[in-house]
Amino acid sequence: MSDIVADLLRLSEDPNADPRTRRRQTMERLVQTLLAVADAEIGPGDAQHRHSILHLTTIIREMTERIAEADDVTFSAIVREAAMLIRSLQQRQADAARFTVH
Repeated sequence: MSDIVADLLRLSEDPNADPRTRRRQTMERLVQTLLAVADAEIGPGDAQHRHSILHLTTIIREMTERIAEADDVTFSAIVREAAMLIRSLQQRQADAARFTVH
């Protein structure tokens, strides 16, 4: 999988978009990325873990507009935490793969 964290932090394909639009796009990309991680990197034995990620994506989707309107410090903190979560999930999968016999 490509570096989804870098993809997430790329704010907008349109440099002329207003900041709120770029932030909404970032939050939409965050939701898509978390769903992709949940589908691709969480094994069938991790149902509770998968449910937690799906619940988080639902919350983010419902709050996207409010997050897009947040001050710069708050928005940056949310994106930073999301990036750390995604990296953590990827690392968890990589660690599990080392102990999986194929």
